[in-house]
This record gives sequence, C-alpha cells and structure tokens, in this order.
Amino acid sequence: MLVDFTGKIAVVTGAAGGIGYVCAKTLLESGAKVALVDVNQAVLDIAAGELSSLGTVQGFAVDLSNVDAIAPAVTRVRQALGEINVLVQCAGLMGGKPGLEVTQADWDKTQNVNARGLFFMMQQVVSQSMQSRGGAIVNFASMAGIRGMHPPMCSAFYSASKGAVVAVTMQAAVEWASLGVRVNCVAPGGVETPAMREMGFPPEVVDPIPMKKLNQPEDVANCVAFLASDKASTITGQTIVIDGGASVVGY
Repeated sequence: MLVDFTGKIAVVTGAAGGIGYVCAKTLLESGAKVALVDVNQAVLDIAAGELSSLGTVQGFAVDLSNVDAIAPAVTRVRQALGEINVLVQCAGLMGGKPGLEVTQADWDKTQNVNARGLFFMMQQVVSQSMQSRGGAIVNFASMAGIRGMHPPMCSAFYSASKGAVVAVTMQAAVEWASLGVRVNCVAPGGVETPAMREMGFPPEVVDPIPMKKLNQPEDVANCVAFLASDKASTITGQTIVIDGGASVVGY
C-alpha cells in the first residue's frame, strides 16, 4: 500500500468513469471509504457495484453546474458515510474548438462545471466537514490551464476553466491553511481514456514527449493519492504537472 487512508472518508467527483473511477479505486484500495459523485445515478450504481469488493463505496448523483444542488449532496454524503477527510475533483467537461467558433454557450457550460462547480464543491466540503478537523483537497487542472495548446487538444473555454482551477487552488490553499486544509491540483498531459480517444488524438502525439508515452489513469491516480495523504503534509497550493516531460521540452 503506497499510502494509508484507513478510517478516512473520501469524495471523488467525476467518479463514474475515466480518471475519476481509477482515483476512487486507488483510494478504496488504500483503505478509504469512498463517495462516488457524478451526474447519472444509474451509472454511479454500476461503478459502485464494480468497486464494492474493495471496500465501502456509494454513489451520489449531483450536477455540479447546479450550485444549489451541491450543499445537499455534501450533506447526504456526510449522513451516509461520515465526515469528509479527502476531496478529489475529477469532474469536468472537455472540448476542442477554434477560438473564432466558440459560443457563449460553450463558455458558460464548461466554466459552470470545471471552475464554478469545483469551487462551490470545495466550499461546501470545507464548510460542512473540514473546517473543524482539517483535510486534503486535490483538484484537476490540465496542461491546457498553464500553456497554450492547439485545437482539438483544447480550446479557449476549456483552457480558461482549467487556468481558473490553478488560481482558485492557490487562493484556497492560502485561506484554508489555518484550518488544516491542504489544497493542491494536478495538471495532466495526455491520458489514455475513452474521452481522449473520442477527441481523436493521433498516435503521433506521443512522438515529442521525452518518455514516448501518454499517461495511464493509474499514473495520475497515484499522484493524487500521495497529495491527498498525510505523506504530503506540508505540500499545499501546488500544481503538479504529469506529462512525461512534454512541458519541459515546450511541447
């Protein structure tokens, strides 16, 4: 076991599939009780069933673009599993479109989940659980939030939302340090997930990467688990890039 979350309650958003699912699996394997959060209860129930042999896991449907739904959802998690020690925010919308084609609807839809929903989820978890006992939050940014990238790999509305995640992570880390709450984020490069394949990433995308490979979801989940664990007790306000060295060579 890389890290030990025995006795801890973790909430993972975007947990019905992809990286979020693997993050939830990693935390379960490390001893945590895990609340899976996503928009579709039926899909969450399937995911929870698949993971149930690893420990205590339960799905909670909430649309993070609806701010009014967040506080009741956090309350439901606390009532079902207990006070929350760890929040991992994988939920997010992707999209690649040239800037001249971006619509207001594109912008608002993505910001409402990736940035606004992420902040108010943090706010409610800290307000309801962490402010009296501390905790750890790991947000998901992206390489697109810290550098420019070509469509279809990203877009202005996606990049802006992920840049906001980096900024709000730093601000929250400063404000909540006195409460014993650490806030960090990860900025993955390419990760081999169904969503990425649907966006049509060409095989040659790995050629300029020094390590000559894309991330696997497990690579990202292991970093998230470390940041959420007591082993990272003095790390806060940081953005950890996970990209096989691509950003080092300017790719």
